[in-house]
Amino acid sequence: AARVDLSGPLAYFYTAGPHCVPGGPNFSFSYYLFVNMSVGAVCSVFSSLLFQAMRAWTFRTALQLTILCRVFASACDLVIVSRWNLAAGISDEAMYLFGVAAIRQTAATLYALPANLLTSRLCPRGAEATVYAILTSFQNFGTAASSILGVCLIDFLGIM
Repeated sequence: AARVDLSGPLAYFYTAGPHCVPGGPNFSFSYYLFVNMSVGAVCSVFSSLLFQAMRAWTFRTALQLTILCRVFASACDLVIVSRWNLAAGISDEAMYLFGVAAIRQTAATLYALPANLLTSRLCPRGAEATVYAILTSFQNFGTAASSILGVCLIDFLGIM
């Protein structure tokens, strides 16, 4: 699946000071990292437990659910960047904590688990380690290319 990863530029938006992003969230870097790491760890454990219940599902159904979670997490970013959360009376901290940090990590873990399981099932007997390493390297390359594409898109559009 192709996607553009904007998490790098969004990190600057969330942590930029008021002189750089007037009226922005202006999170301290320590708050931003603490929320990402602590909420991310809890959501990863929750996602792993949820995946145990999803093991009886088809790969298609599991991946559809994770894609919907990723769309919802991206929508939460859009709500904060557009400042719609403040119009609805939801603080940046609450929207980021419950929307972006929790949902994004849950979706990432729920996506990675069936994807890794599917990758391992694609490996032929006798060449498991080699084929798995090659397939995983392609996945990692795609993730890196997605981040680079996101930065290039932001630069091309003149957003930052």
